Amino acid sequence: MSEPRKVPSSEEVFFAWLADHGWTAALSPPGILAKQIYKKLSGTPRLIANKSTLGLIEHMNGGSVNRDGTPMRGNRIGGEREIPVGTVKNMLKGSNKSSFRYDDFIERGVFKLGWKTKCPNCQRSTWFALPTLRESMECPKCLTSFAAAGNIEQTSNGWHYRTAGPFSVPNYADGAFAVLLTLDFLGDQMFTLLRTTSVPSFVATSPGKPNLEADLAMFWKDSAYGEKTEGLLFGECKTYGLFEAKDFERMQYLADSFPGAVLVFSTLRESLTKKEIVALTRLAKAGRKYWRPERPINPVLILTGNELLTAAHPPFCWDKSLHERFSRIHDLLSLSDATQQIYLNLPSWSEDWHKNREKRRVRREERSTAPRQKDKR
Repeated sequence: MSEPRKVPSSEEVFFAWLADHGWTAALSPPGILAKQIYKKLSGTPRLIANKSTLGLIEHMNGGSVNRDGTPMRGNRIGGEREIPVGTVKNMLKGSNKSSFRYDDFIERGVFKLGWKTKCPNCQRSTWFALPTLRESMECPKCLTSFAAAGNIEQTSNGWHYRTAGPFSVPNYADGAFAVLLTLDFLGDQMFTLLRTTSVPSFVATSPGKPNLEADLAMFWKDSAYGEKTEGLLFGECKTYGLFEAKDFERMQYLADSFPGAVLVFSTLRESLTKKEIVALTRLAKAGRKYWRPERPINPVLILTGNELLTAAHPPFCWDKSLHERFSRIHDLLSLSDATQQIYLNLPSWSEDWHKNREKRRVRREERSTAPRQKDKR
């Protein structure tokens, strides 16, 4: 006799595990937003994996962006902007050189349609959402009613889009876009045999302890060349902002609380600042301590726009020299090792471990051959 059972969500599984360790966890507002966006995108965040596409959405949400979609210095969020349908269509066609089509954005509700026209009374332009179009319209600025006939058709190219629902939140959806692109990258499309159970941004509390916070977390299980590895992962994600001292402190706390956890630092920028490199190097070196066979205690994985904003996966998303140098990336841990070498200019883990073993061997030999001092009595 069969018995139907509800399969728990990844969020329920992960938070139950934290509860077993004494933590009470819940999604943060950005985590809730990320979950909504993921649902609207039908589980395909790669749809927005493009600087120009992200910039278009941010511009429509009132942000100031450069031509490449990155935010302008000193960016301040203004009011929503509506863009002509033809302009949006052309920009999406030009920015997404992949299998995604303009219709994919429309079908997933990224934009909502409306008509932009000028009030005959106050002469100010207003955007009216499609469901609000009536024979008699009311201007929201001067509160005067006017007939749609004779006024709407006076505006050439009147059909305009605005962003819709969770896509209408500025600051790149409060960072949710970067979180989703990172989670998508770490999914099974990266490594065929990688399996994950993930959650977006959350906060966990426990009596007498500082809060646990992460932009993403997951259980992961990997299999390469017949060897299986598994573990825990926490992530700190930035869209185009910089990693700050508080971010490194938060991740260090997670490392101290969960030995063996992978620490991911993710940004849509394509390079790191000198200050970030210094801080990341310090954390990465501390996490290289030999923990289990061929595995450091807290591996640091660094992801940038070079990996997140492209359809190609490592090593194919890197230039030819790096592609050849790291052609044998086959799992999450080897990717972590590679990114530390690329972005922090560190030697490989095996080189570090070999060097440390040699130092210990030399010290042992020196102690064994050193003349013993006679007892003085």
